[in-house]
Amino acid sequence: MSGTSRRQFLTTAIAAGMAAEFPGPFLASAQTENNAVSPGKPAQNTDMPRRILGKTKESVTILGLGCAYAGGGVDEAATRAVIETALEGGVRYFDSAPEYVQAEERLGPVIEGIRKEIFLTTKTYAMDAAGAEADLNKALKNLKTDHVDLFLQHGVGLDSVSKPGLILGKGGSLEYLRKAKKEGLTRFIGMSVHPPISTALALLKASEEWDVVMPFVNYVARAQERLDPPREDLFEKAAGLGIGVVAMKVLGGHPAPLAKEYDRAFRYALSMPAVACALIGARNTEQVKRAVRAAKEFRPFTPAEMEETLRKGDEIVINKALASRVLYQHRKRDYRTVAFL
Repeated sequence: MSGTSRRQFLTTAIAAGMAAEFPGPFLASAQTENNAVSPGKPAQNTDMPRRILGKTKESVTILGLGCAYAGGGVDEAATRAVIETALEGGVRYFDSAPEYVQAEERLGPVIEGIRKEIFLTTKTYAMDAAGAEADLNKALKNLKTDHVDLFLQHGVGLDSVSKPGLILGKGGSLEYLRKAKKEGLTRFIGMSVHPPISTALALLKASEEWDVVMPFVNYVARAQERLDPPREDLFEKAAGLGIGVVAMKVLGGHPAPLAKEYDRAFRYALSMPAVACALIGARNTEQVKRAVRAAKEFRPFTPAEMEETLRKGDEIVINKALASRVLYQHRKRDYRTVAFL
């Protein structure tokens, strides 16, 4: 799809009204749920908006806590404070992975008492069934739970996770993802998507079993896609299939190069069609509070605001501005063949 067509897709969707175009995620955007929690645990702040996560039909908070920082560079006490602050702010979506060092060991004990209130995610880099099974078993033990809500094929599009035939074939990871879902070890399955998105599109076309995708969602990364334009737009594909979308790298990934325009970056992610939840990583409680405030104050972009933001993303890439360079460095770390122009 051309850059012009993508713009038309976005601005038409906004102009027509998100609730009308994409009733699943946007119909629930103003809803809240007053779920009780265990005595002594952080009470839910009931004004945290929720959306429906595509065909899962699950109501999730529009803000999720990405827990990569929880396992590295932040001590255990600070990690607990970050998680508890997120809970107190109303966050009920937590994203983890075995690769996040000690993140799952630290997250599990904090949420154990209110596990039923949490939408919990973990991942596997493995493209084979045995490796995926080992990762999920490890995660369940560390998270102190008998199941997760979403199990993701991690890093689809990276050099190490770019072979759809292995994932889809006999003994491949999808074989185990299906089994885990059937056995109740996970409620839903999906994939986290890194540039280039051709592998993710191939997996979506090959199987209707994916419930959720989690791609980069920021206006600079979108502009960068023009380097290798996919034949289809991932958001349009997901919306058409009813697949839930969770946004990652909303602030551009570490070290958050888009945080200087926090409101624009956060609103862009949640104004994208089909996006139900935006993940934000946090190293300290102040960063959590900033994210919670953005979620509670969220207003969808107008068509004019979306057009302005798309133009800004183009300008950043064309001018090779700092935000663009940092994002390219992140992509090069994940996918070695992407070169900065």
